[in-house]
Amino acid sequence: MEVQKVRLRIYGMTCDDCAATISKSLKGEDGVLEVKVSLEDGLGEVAFNPERVKPADILKNKIFAKPSHYKATIDDQ
Repeated sequence: MEVQKVRLRIYGMTCDDCAATISKSLKGEDGVLEVKVSLEDGLGEVAFNPERVKPADILKNKIFAKPSHYKATIDDQ
């Protein structure tokens, strides 16, 4: 299995609890192996199994779905 990583730009975080909530939700996604969320940088890094989940699927996680105030995009930098 080849592990891949995607970096997310995350909007709407205001505290450490926000980062922890997002991290917990993403870790529950099938195929997600590791999640690091930084409140200060507004970024998240997700390690995943590309045979089980795609970056677009990660963006569709329930934590980013309406009416949630958290939003995310893939950060290409």
